Amino acid sequence: MYKNIYKVIIVGVLFLSFSIASALTKPGPEANIDNLSYVFYLYYDNGQLFADRDYSIKFDVVDETFVPETLSGAGAYKGEIVNLKSEIAKTFNFDPKRGDVSFTAGKVMIKGPYVADGMKAQFYNDRGEQLISMFINAGSICNDDGSCNSATGEGEKTCPNDCKKPRATPVPQVSEQTSGLLGDIDWISIAIYGAGGVGVGVLAWFGWKWWKKRKEGNFIPPPPSSPPMPPPSPPSPFNL
Repeated sequence: MYKNIYKVIIVGVLFLSFSIASALTKPGPEANIDNLSYVFYLYYDNGQLFADRDYSIKFDVVDETFVPETLSGAGAYKGEIVNLKSEIAKTFNFDPKRGDVSFTAGKVMIKGPYVADGMKAQFYNDRGEQLISMFINAGSICNDDGSCNSATGEGEKTCPNDCKKPRATPVPQVSEQTSGLLGDIDWISIAIYGAGGVGVGVLAWFGWKWWKKRKEGNFIPPPPSSPPMPPPSPPSPFNL
C-alpha cells in the first residue's frame, strides 16, 4: 500500500515538474513572432475570472497563429497586451463560456496575440471592469533596454525599439578627373574660368578702343604758330 502511495507521489511530482517546465515557452532567436500566440490559463466562476491556481506560470507561448474569435451580440470580454513601455500594444475579445450558456464555472484557456515586448496581460468583463492583470514579460524576446541583443532574438522586426534600422547615408559623388601627374586638377573649372577671363579681356579692349576714338573725335588741335621774323640786317657802309 505504501509503495503505491509513493508511486503516486513520485508520479505527481514528476508531472508537476514537467508542467512547470513546459508551462512557459520563450521563443528562440529564429522564431517568427507573427506565428505565435499566448495561451492564458484562467478559471471562470459566474462572470468572474481568476488565474488558474493549478498552474505555477499562468500563461504559455505557443507556435500558433492567433485567430480572433468571432463573437456575436453583447457579453464579450476583452483582453489587452501591455508592452514594456506601458503602451497597449494589442487588444482582443473573447467569450469565456465559448457560447455555452449553461457554463457557470470551470477552467478556461484564453488565447491572445503575441507581443515581443509584452509586459502584462489585462482582462476585462463585458462591463469594462478589470478582472485580472498578470505579468508576461518572462516570455518576451525584446526587453526595450536600448541595446540590440541578437543572441536573444532581438532584431529590427522583433525589437524595433532596441534594433533601429540604420539610416542610409548618401554616397558622395566623386567627379571623374584626369589621372596622372595632374590628376587632381579640375580641367572643366579651369576652362570655364579661362573662357570667362578671355571674354572680360576682349570686352575691356573693345571698350578702351571705343573710349580712345571718342576722345580723339572731341579733341581740337591748336592753330599753327606764325614763323619767326628774321633779325634786321646791319646797315650797309655804302649808305653812310
